[in-house]
Amino acid sequence: MEVKNQLKLVPQLLLTPQLKLLLKVLPMNTLELQDYLLEEANNNPFLEVEFKDISIELLRKQTKSMDEVHLNEEVINEEVDWDFGYDKYHFGEEEPEEEVNLLERTVKAEESLADYLLWQLNLKDVSELDKRIAQYIIGNLDDRGYLSVTPEDISKDTGLPLGRIERVRNIIKFLDPVGVASLNLKECLLAQLEYLGFKEDSLPYRIVKEYLEEIPKGIEALSQLLKSSPEEVEEALSVIKGLEPYPARNFRSVNHLSVVPDLRFYEEDGEWKVEVLKQSQFEVKLNNYYTQLLKRSLKGLPKQTQEYLREKMRMAETLLKALDYRYTTLYRIGKAILDHQKEFFEKGPKYLKPLTLRMLAEETNLHESTVSRVVSQKYVDTPLGILPLKYFLSWGYVKSSGEGVSSKAIMNYLKELIEKEDKSKPLSDAELAKELQKRLGVKIARRTVTKYREMLNIPSIRERKKK
Repeated sequence: MEVKNQLKLVPQLLLTPQLKLLLKVLPMNTLELQDYLLEEANNNPFLEVEFKDISIELLRKQTKSMDEVHLNEEVINEEVDWDFGYDKYHFGEEEPEEEVNLLERTVKAEESLADYLLWQLNLKDVSELDKRIAQYIIGNLDDRGYLSVTPEDISKDTGLPLGRIERVRNIIKFLDPVGVASLNLKECLLAQLEYLGFKEDSLPYRIVKEYLEEIPKGIEALSQLLKSSPEEVEEALSVIKGLEPYPARNFRSVNHLSVVPDLRFYEEDGEWKVEVLKQSQFEVKLNNYYTQLLKRSLKGLPKQTQEYLREKMRMAETLLKALDYRYTTLYRIGKAILDHQKEFFEKGPKYLKPLTLRMLAEETNLHESTVSRVVSQKYVDTPLGILPLKYFLSWGYVKSSGEGVSSKAIMNYLKELIEKEDKSKPLSDAELAKELQKRLGVKIARRTVTKYREMLNIPSIRERKKK
């Protein structure tokens, strides 16, 4: 009976530290993982990290800044927006030429906007569910600090009420920097005015809400529209000019970061394949000296030292298992994405299919939160350029034929329609919705077309009309 009880307890005791490590290493990209493993090796004698000298040319091929990363404009037309043995975990291959030590590489460690927002959120009395919603929202902010997907998209993707999504988004909007997670410039500026104490009937608030597009016409024109004196309008405009149109301006942009793809999608002999890249050029393994020391009799060592060595050994083994799981899970998710989106690579961006976290979780038999952690901040090297994994995830519509079409594909069609329209008679959002329905066989609301157009930074019909 005692043996049975012990057997039931052992998995529970082993599972807790393993889960903690999995939650820590899953979201890490290759460079973050490298830094983390170096720190762990410094604190654990059983862990050994061996760096390999590689050629400068190889390093240049494998590590790119976002300035060098090719993002095909046809593909990205909107702002972007886990069977090894665990005794060793390898990263990369040695290639001797002109040598450079990877320890000389530096990675900027400025706090990101996401880190800063989540830190503030953790100080608030917010439920765990609302925190997860907030993480989803924050993970979809573009370089300006605007939300790159609609609240309706998030509601459909998560299966949560739109009202709750908007309530959480409103909390984020009034974190610092105020206006972050807004859908557009107007909403961003109104949030800042509200934060500063301006009422809805105040002149600055009215100008932003009702006459934002009229500001370029000048003080006199605004004065007539508002039935206010030029002096009052000028004072209101000075307030508006002091607002921040891009909340993320003072935070690091992805364009300044080093990007190392974690996966590669490629075609070989007519078959599409996925590869987990191993760019970091180092090997993590158990230290042989300390492992042998632990296997020998420890009677001569103080009890505290024996316990210390056993605990460090367990931690090292658990970390290596976590790395193994991270690798295989990244492969499973990458393969599922590639299998789902083959037509995207073969026929173009208009063939991007709807793929949500829930769908990906079901296909890989993983929890949604696991999929979310793996996809976050990961990049894939493809024939069309280096793309964020989350680019391939989006909800969509179902055609009458039963085939799905993603929201990103719809945005591609929308952009094409506007580019080809008669500039003297541009299409209204309602007309664009009808054209999309004709082409794609899906019914799309006018307001959805308006939101997609704004996300693409395409002007309204009045602004597009050429006289």
